[in-house]
Amino acid sequence: MTSSHQGQEGHHPTFRQYLLVATVLFVITIVEFLLIWPRAGIVDSLGASKIPLLVVLSAIKFAIVIMFYMHLKFDNRLFGTIFLAGLGLGFAVVVAVLVLFFALEGEPRAYAEARAVAYDEHGVEQVKEEVVQPTLVPTLPSVQPTTEAPSVAADTPTPEATAPDAGGGSAELIAQGQALFAGGGGCGGCHTVDGVTAGVVGPDLSHLGTDAATRKPGMNARDYIEESIRNPEAFVATGVPGAIKGVMTSGITSGLNDEQVASLVEFLLAQE
Repeated sequence: MTSSHQGQEGHHPTFRQYLLVATVLFVITIVEFLLIWPRAGIVDSLGASKIPLLVVLSAIKFAIVIMFYMHLKFDNRLFGTIFLAGLGLGFAVVVAVLVLFFALEGEPRAYAEARAVAYDEHGVEQVKEEVVQPTLVPTLPSVQPTTEAPSVAADTPTPEATAPDAGGGSAELIAQGQALFAGGGGCGGCHTVDGVTAGVVGPDLSHLGTDAATRKPGMNARDYIEESIRNPEAFVATGVPGAIKGVMTSGITSGLNDEQVASLVEFLLAQE
């Protein structure tokens, strides 16, 4: 019994080994925290390259826990070899997928790009009908019966007919942009706008109409937003949470036509 108990104890790490392993895990965790902490400044300098580094550190921590705390290092060497081989294969697959995602952007084929139709086009037409139709109701019927004062009747329709058209056009464009942003455009899957979408990847755009004017020196808010849609790789603002170079590419927005881009610009400018 004594020899069997001593043999089992020999397969466990010592207290000093446990303490050393805990220290290594703590140091790796601190490094991971610094890589994702915006105030450390490492996030902006590394950009998207920090993602494979975080994956490597996580894999190292996982291997240490399995090898020491789960005592795999002190069992048969075959078990440890199988575990490390599987871990290495999984890590290689993850890195390969990341490289393909960030390095190979790809361009849409000319045939598909020329014939592409946005999914939310029907929804935009519905919004257009809902906004335009109410403006056609208050027109001449209320003015024609008044025959006693023709001069007043001739003057009043003009401001009433033109004012709703000017305001309604802007509201219509904003409504189209919101429908595109939250619908088939796919913008809402990454970006957050209060009361509209709740994205989890890209920057929060809830106040972009105010913030855009200070993002890029020498460029006003409208031009900055339009450039960010048409050519998102041209400039990536520093110090903005979620703004990571290489995540959003021109291939994502290349299918948008000029009218759709204009509606998105108006909608984002309205987010103050």
